[in-house]
Amino acid sequence: MVRKAGRHSGVIPAKVRWGRQLRAARKTVAKERGWFKDDPQGWRSALTSSLTTLGTLLAEKLDRPAEALPFLQEAVALRRDKVETDKHPYCRIELAQSLSTLGELQAQLGRPAEGLRYAEEAVDVCRPLAETDLARYRSDLAKCLRTLGDLLAALDRPAVAQAAQDEAIALEGEPEDLVALYRGLADADPDRYRPALAASLYYRYDRLRRDDRPAEALPFVEEAVALRRGLAGAGAAAHRRIALAESLRALGALLGQLDRPAEALPFVEEAVALRRGLAEADAPPRRRLALALSLRLLGRLLAQLDRPAEALPFAREAVGLWRGVAESQAEDRRYEAGLAISLHTLGELLAQLDRPAEALPFAQEAVDLHRARITLLGNRNLTGALHTLAEVLTALDRTAEAQAARDEATALGETEPEAP
Repeated sequence: MVRKAGRHSGVIPAKVRWGRQLRAARKTVAKERGWFKDDPQGWRSALTSSLTTLGTLLAEKLDRPAEALPFLQEAVALRRDKVETDKHPYCRIELAQSLSTLGELQAQLGRPAEGLRYAEEAVDVCRPLAETDLARYRSDLAKCLRTLGDLLAALDRPAVAQAAQDEAIALEGEPEDLVALYRGLADADPDRYRPALAASLYYRYDRLRRDDRPAEALPFVEEAVALRRGLAGAGAAAHRRIALAESLRALGALLGQLDRPAEALPFVEEAVALRRGLAEADAPPRRRLALALSLRLLGRLLAQLDRPAEALPFAREAVGLWRGVAESQAEDRRYEAGLAISLHTLGELLAQLDRPAEALPFAQEAVDLHRARITLLGNRNLTGALHTLAEVLTALDRTAEAQAARDEATALGETEPEAP
């Protein structure tokens, strides 16, 4: 016989469980509101999260949407304030999610027209992020578009509702389908959809690049650059310049990979100039890493063109930027991995310039960091750093140490897993 869940069964009924959570959530919000008054900056995020939890609990678990509404409205207001002072994409995604939820709630309360403005704002907040990095933010934009489509359908606007749903479906599909969708939309409304077309072209390039099909990827990134250059003129928003800089760097890297460094060079120089301007506007060191990546690529291209002396200052600057971030964000070891690669590049350049004594500390530090971060960088990167160190030590007549480095590199090569 199956015993019903009851007082002595050990199973807490859902209504009781949610009721307990509701009381706890109300207490948390009440306490954090008081702390927020004394320290708005310190408690904004915590209060926003607690308000969202309370509103979601009332709306979804206890079916009390009218009571949920003011809490979710307050959370949206706080997130709007945060976006004004913190430009990090995560803050914008949180705002878009809250706006979309609020739109759904208004529809649930029989007020789709009021919900529509929140859903439209959610799409407007999310779209610029997707235009900059479609691979990362396409699912967020798709969710916002689905909510928008549902609200438009509820307001008996089938054509625009279907357009929103079609875009959401395309965002969740294959890159080639997304390019086809946005190409058609851009043909009909270029001012509105050219940024999305450029983003979809870049997304298609990136997938082909990851599939090791660089020659096929090239026309897509070239078209993305052409579109984004037209969008990033004088007075353009920062995200448009960021998107152009990333596309230029990608095009330069791809041309370098295709052994066309002379063609790549002007694109990467343009990317460096753009990133330098953006980095000067952004004080936090972490936001300068995009400049460091472009500088490192510029140095590599110059070395590929047998111009190591010209490459040297760019490699030094890249090391300085990575070191600044690695020291300021010591708890995040990923930055040490980036520093290791830049140190290796700098050591190689100094060795090529027949300056082994100067190269040695950089080559040695690169090896040490590669060893420490081998799970992030892999054996192959450590092997390359060891070979560079061996060359530097040989030039300094430290043959025994050089041989030890070569032996370690050989042993690592023997343990490198075979490609699938």
